[in-house]
Amino acid sequence: MTEIVSVDDVTAAMVTLGVPLGTPVAVGLSGGADSLALALLASDAFQVTCLTVDHGLREASSREAVQAGTLCNEFGIKHCTLVWQGSKPSSNIQAYARDARYDLMVNWCIENSVAFLATAHHRDDQAETVLLRLARGSGVYGLAGMAPTRDLGGVTLVRPLLTFPKKALRAYLVGRACEWIEDPSNKNEDFDRVKIRKLLADPPVEGLRSDRLAATARRFQRSRAALEHYEALWLGRAAESFAEGYAYLNAGLLDSEPEEIILRGLASLCRYVSGGDYVPRMEKLQRLFSEISADGFRGQTLYGAQFTPVANGLILISREVAAVQPRTLLKETNTWDNRFEISAKGDMAGREIDALGEAGWQQLKVLTETRDLLVPRQAVLSLPAVFKGTKVQSVPHLAYNADDSLTVCVGQKRKLVTKK
Repeated sequence: MTEIVSVDDVTAAMVTLGVPLGTPVAVGLSGGADSLALALLASDAFQVTCLTVDHGLREASSREAVQAGTLCNEFGIKHCTLVWQGSKPSSNIQAYARDARYDLMVNWCIENSVAFLATAHHRDDQAETVLLRLARGSGVYGLAGMAPTRDLGGVTLVRPLLTFPKKALRAYLVGRACEWIEDPSNKNEDFDRVKIRKLLADPPVEGLRSDRLAATARRFQRSRAALEHYEALWLGRAAESFAEGYAYLNAGLLDSEPEEIILRGLASLCRYVSGGDYVPRMEKLQRLFSEISADGFRGQTLYGAQFTPVANGLILISREVAAVQPRTLLKETNTWDNRFEISAKGDMAGREIDALGEAGWQQLKVLTETRDLLVPRQAVLSLPAVFKGTKVQSVPHLAYNADDSLTVCVGQKRKLVTKK
């Protein structure tokens, strides 16, 4: 008999993940079976709004977004289509599309005061993720697969279906006589995930099944939690982070814990300073560790984070200026460089956000007193500044504002230690 997931199952899973009953929840909806099942299953106990991203990578994407909205209307569920605008990549398409999808949905959640974003990743997805990461040489953190919850900078991502197989979700939809949209890319064997999916459907080794791989991921999650505990303790002793988005690392403590803990701490520092959603791969972290541990270390850049030796045995970790988000228009609410939340009131016409940069820094040196500035110059260059043309209007972190018609406030998007 085919297993069928129920409303009570999903409600219990959501509550276990920290989502209060009746609270607003955004659900990422492609219109496929998995996301449609989640939207319907969650809508009984939570205030669901479905978010469909029209990525524009296929001719049918706009039509599918309209179809997804029609499906939601049929069931009385709120729906919003978010469009990925701008140029599209020619390679690594799935990764770029995933990042753009999350950026759009998280920004919508922030703008609409929705604290939870739910996605329909299920047990089979988890198994595929474990095998993909195994093939790429991942360690404990990677083989732990997708976490049930994750902080996305003020929005909590929840994955309530990780313990349920795909067939249970489809059985639920069939029982309700619901139709769904089939994404042709799910059968495109140019993508590694599709190849893994085909392998799991007919495994070459007895026991290489989705349920066992998902169980393995849960065991690795326990190991990851233990490592994160000791990583946080080490970071508390060895590093100090600042609201301006930089950090100092005590080089004398690079051998004070097992190497695995140090490597994970360095990964968190990279992620914190760069604003990245993920962390560098292990082989790159190992090279960084070798570099900064060596005598005569002069500097290294990894993942958009710049490591620079300074006085008193400290290493300054600051944002690489060349890697910051390109200049963008200033709005009332802004997420900039995935590091800062910026709010603005007043005359925003013609104003843009960009890194202060060398040219902006030279302007400040003429316009205001900078000699007693506590923020290191290298970190100052990557701070968000408001420009009108080439002229600096505001640098909130430095309490500089040359335009009384405009008020700009800034806050950090994330803390140093967060779930990967």
